[in-house]
Amino acid sequence: MMYNSNQSVIMAVSMDTLAICICLLPLLSFLSCAVIAVIWHFNSTTRTHCKVSNYLPSISAAIGGHMPEKYIWRVGIALHCLPRILVIPYSLHKYFKNTLAGRKYDSTTWWFWLLNLSATVSNLVENGALITLTYVSSIEHFGVHEGSFITFMVCSMLFMLLWCILFKLTATQPMTMEEYRLFKRNLCTLSLNFCSFGFAVYFFFRHNWYCEQGMYTLFALCEYITVVSNIAFHWHCSWIFSGAKLTFGYFEGLLPKKN
Repeated sequence: MMYNSNQSVIMAVSMDTLAICICLLPLLSFLSCAVIAVIWHFNSTTRTHCKVSNYLPSISAAIGGHMPEKYIWRVGIALHCLPRILVIPYSLHKYFKNTLAGRKYDSTTWWFWLLNLSATVSNLVENGALITLTYVSSIEHFGVHEGSFITFMVCSMLFMLLWCILFKLTATQPMTMEEYRLFKRNLCTLSLNFCSFGFAVYFFFRHNWYCEQGMYTLFALCEYITVVSNIAFHWHCSWIFSGAKLTFGYFEGLLPKKN
């Protein structure tokens, strides 16, 4: 006997609106924390062992050392990560797999399945590391915070690279103008993220080795660019779901279907 199910929709959310909300949460939280840290806690958040003049706090100092900054950041990241963990990785995985080229690659090559799975796992681990470094500050446990930050950066950069590869493989050939613009934007954003992080590492070690005035400020500025470019990349990724809706509902029950 066959059965029908009656599905009742509780709420439907546009993926465009959801993506904007998800991306605005960390962006506004970060900007709020940075501004408050500069206005209220400038000396303590810009002071380092070198004791030279600095003009911007690092992200760790801005979000983890003082009130209300750490609570603004923690609430923002909690609200940001929940939908990213529950919805986004699996949606992206299914999208790449279900494209015309994705179905062809998935049935004929083992490496496409591995690339798609790696992108999904790296996205999930990135979120887990972000939550850990948010709730374990460098002041409370430097080793855990540092390890979480390294994991976050490695996984976020890996996800960006894999997304570009998967999008290139599964796009129509030749790309439509819309696909080309999205791919180009994300490729530029990826390049900006990689370069800013590289410069951040350089300025960080130069500050620690030579204690030059302004190096820590340049390090913090590159950190800011790295974070903003990461948020921008994930916002661009959501464009492939433009027009789609996330629906919440329930099944009222199974009804017998007459033959």
